[in-house]
Amino acid sequence: MSFIAEQDQRLAPIWAEIRAHRFLHETRDGTIPEETFAVWLRQDYLFVEAAIPFIAALVPRAPTHHWGPLTGVLSALEKELHLFEERAARVGVNLRGAPPAFACHAYIQFLLATAHTRSYAESYTVLYAAERAYHESWLVVQEGLDADSPWQPFVENWAGEEFAGYVGYLSGELEALAEGAGSAERERMAELYRLTLLYEVAFWEMAAAGEGWPGVENDLAPDSGGPAWNPDPEARPESAWSHMDHAPRGKES
Repeated sequence: MSFIAEQDQRLAPIWAEIRAHRFLHETRDGTIPEETFAVWLRQDYLFVEAAIPFIAALVPRAPTHHWGPLTGVLSALEKELHLFEERAARVGVNLRGAPPAFACHAYIQFLLATAHTRSYAESYTVLYAAERAYHESWLVVQEGLDADSPWQPFVENWAGEEFAGYVGYLSGELEALAEGAGSAERERMAELYRLTLLYEVAFWEMAAAGEGWPGVENDLAPDSGGPAWNPDPEARPESAWSHMDHAPRGKES
């Protein structure tokens, strides 16, 4: 059994929790409160910002045939930030209206710590699991979201064929890395896969339940400055993932 198939079988209950989460279903059905979605907008914008240094930390340790795809991910994430800015501007949400919530902060620290303290294969596992979880999540939203919804561009970004091709590419590369890993490293990869999916559930739950830190009414964190808004909110940002090359694995130079 392949590494990913083995994990999918082992972690099927967590995958079910992701796909069934109320945040996704309420977004799909158009019943989600505006402020609830605004929580996700603010927090995921911060997470995408943090994903850029995560990817950048992987590049120097990557096999040479991964350099091009990983730098392509950096470009895609920057475009995703512009998508967030454009959508937030359209609906009047200040993206920097709050500092990182507890789940967002924890997930970011997990992401960056993995990039700097774990092997390349282990870090790549986290990248794959996070990206696939987003693809699977937005496929749920795609099933019934009104075409006129202001959130339709997010469906197009993460449930579309371009992002699906990118996730498929990551899948093939992760399988190759798992094949070359020893049993101990493979076990660590499996554990990081599990933790990443748990963070994804926690992130959706944070978005649905509201920002903040457990046990306190006010975390006393100052608001940070606003982002560089898209100068023309009527102009849709270019597709984030259209430039990615999903060709089969090449040979290391």
